[in-house]
Amino acid sequence: MESLGAVGAVLGCSACCIPVVALLLAAYKLGLFYQLFHQTETESPRHGGESVAEVLRAHGVKFLFTLVGGHISPILVACEKVGIRIVDTRHEASAVFAADAVARLSGTVGVAAVTAGPGLTNTVTAVKNAQMAESPVLLLGGGAATLLQGRGALQDIDQMSLFKPLCKFCASIRTVREIVPTLRKALAIAQSGTPGPVFVEFPIDTLYPYHLVSKEFAPKTPPKGLMGSIISWYLRNHLKNLFAGAWEARDVCPLSVHIPQATEDQVQKCIELVSRAKKPVILLGSQVTLPPSPSDHQFVFYFRAKADEKTERHLNPIKVLHCVDELMAEDSIIVADGGDFVGTAAYIMRPRGPLRWLDPGAFGTLGVGGGFALGAKLCRPESEVWIIYGDGSLGYSVAEFDTFTRHKTPVLALVGNDACWSQISREQVPILGSNVACGLAFTGNCFIFFAGRKTYRLCLCLFSIKLVRVLLISLLLLKIITSWPMVTVEKATS
Repeated sequence: MESLGAVGAVLGCSACCIPVVALLLAAYKLGLFYQLFHQTETESPRHGGESVAEVLRAHGVKFLFTLVGGHISPILVACEKVGIRIVDTRHEASAVFAADAVARLSGTVGVAAVTAGPGLTNTVTAVKNAQMAESPVLLLGGGAATLLQGRGALQDIDQMSLFKPLCKFCASIRTVREIVPTLRKALAIAQSGTPGPVFVEFPIDTLYPYHLVSKEFAPKTPPKGLMGSIISWYLRNHLKNLFAGAWEARDVCPLSVHIPQATEDQVQKCIELVSRAKKPVILLGSQVTLPPSPSDHQFVFYFRAKADEKTERHLNPIKVLHCVDELMAEDSIIVADGGDFVGTAAYIMRPRGPLRWLDPGAFGTLGVGGGFALGAKLCRPESEVWIIYGDGSLGYSVAEFDTFTRHKTPVLALVGNDACWSQISREQVPILGSNVACGLAFTGNCFIFFAGRKTYRLCLCLFSIKLVRVLLISLLLLKIITSWPMVTVEKATS
């Protein structure tokens, strides 16, 4: 009986403790404990974008690529004030591609910021490309207000679920005080271990100043009664907790980055394995190139012979690529964006050195051209940046020529226009007997490019044999004229 009494006493205490524990957890989740020791500065004009800018500056970020949106405006304005260059593109994917290129060429994290909803969904392909290329990219995304998420607000979707499969780290800011530690962690993770993209979501009420956010929290017609009082208290507390301790001094310096290094034992074991192997295979790191081996020379001779073949109507594309390769400066960066034409260029055009050839990598993404070239030119302004386009891939980022002009980042573009998705057609036609959806069209339409106060008219047509000399002269002029971006296009003849 005594044991039963003891058990009853314990159960009675447990029953009493459960409500107490539940109340303590609720108080913690509502931020009541934190607010006891940290002040909410209701008169401060500061906003969360300033915290973002402080962290990025401390981490040596020089460029922030974006397509502007109201959700992220405080980030852009604050970053510009601290000296970070804001580079706005014409498509969100191009912003992430540009950040990817910066990450590859600078050895630091590339940063892009886009608005909520469709702004973020437009980046999915570029983020996946960065993941497969192992590029450390930080994507900053806007979001619906903390209290409105999941309630049908404008451009509100479950962005975290969308990016978790693509990124090493995903976080959603819930209070302004979380911005600094979360960004420091994200930047460190992006560079640690196997590099890759990370994503941080910023609900709009974590970025704007208190006096503006508080107006959105004030109901037009305050609810009445007991339930109305509870709702009003909850809203006031949520607002107060959102900004509690927001402007306290915090360390913004970079966290340590974990880069795996082989131990002496691992190196010795590798040496032993290679020494015992009859046919060892050595895997070299990215961008490591070797002089052509004897087996490679057959490709050289093959393409040289093909370059000398006469064509009935148009330029020999292999001859064109050989000419461009000979004219290209030794510090040039080549951006490859295309299929059939670029595949040929990969055999002919010589990368001028490590990190002088940029292509999408294992994902094989079309459309990297504009963004990659933008990031490359900003990182290496003294170098020529060439985009080798197919006529299909050009369509994905041709609007970025406006970006090149506005941001004074001159690039050179060579377009191989065969009016066809040839890489697909080469297999589809012999296997399935149809060229459906592969054929494009040569047109006489003109693109109008605006550069400053001048207008330039370039016709999109097909290369003709008669214009070989014109092409070569144009290429030489393009090497001289660097005040605005140009594109070499193909001319049609009857």
